[in-house]
Amino acid sequence: MDALERASAGDAAWFSALDDDALERAMTRRDDDGRTSFHRACAAGARGRDVTRLARERMKGEAMARVVTTADDGGWTPLHTSAALGERETCGTLLARGADCEARTPGGQTPGHYAASKGRVGTLETLVSGGRGWLTMEDDVGATPLHRAAARGELRAIDFLVDALANGTTEVPKMALEARDKRGQTPLLVACEAGQDEAAIRLAKHGANVGAKDGEKRGVEELAPKLVSALAQIEAER
Repeated sequence: MDALERASAGDAAWFSALDDDALERAMTRRDDDGRTSFHRACAAGARGRDVTRLARERMKGEAMARVVTTADDGGWTPLHTSAALGERETCGTLLARGADCEARTPGGQTPGHYAASKGRVGTLETLVSGGRGWLTMEDDVGATPLHRAAARGELRAIDFLVDALANGTTEVPKMALEARDKRGQTPLLVACEAGQDEAAIRLAKHGANVGAKDGEKRGVEELAPKLVSALAQIEAER
């Protein structure tokens, strides 16, 4: 097995036996997809945690910064991979070592977009500790992390993102709840179209505009007619 395979297998004992120079060479080796051994350890999830811890403890300065921030050929950084997997501890390590929580894939997605779409609430909390700018960042189709959570019906992620956007205040900025993707859809409309009824209701309770229309003039009546009464009642009770 080479360094890449050992990283994927989580073979921390093999890496720990290397001297510092050899460890750096092993961790920075790249596969055919442009992933370093360090990135592959991150992609291994729980199995690779001991390898990523070892790198954190042994690799210093520029060498560590390089493996933390290097994207693979698909534009994914180790932080994107760890966020998508819900590896909160690894995400914390990466942020502490210089990872950028606003890094984008070629499609414009930040690590937060992936964590939100998969409902990784603990990971979202960790990402917020590294900065808040990504909370309202749009990908190439205009979707924010809140759009992504709404599309997947991830209620806990929706609640967390709304609270994070409020940032200690009692009101969520309307620009966040009413952000429009490139089809003109708000997170609530995205939830309606995706059939995520509970997500649409949750967003309405958080203050989303239930009368919004998208770029094709479609609203709740067209996208989720069965929710019209429930959402109208929520709006009336505000």
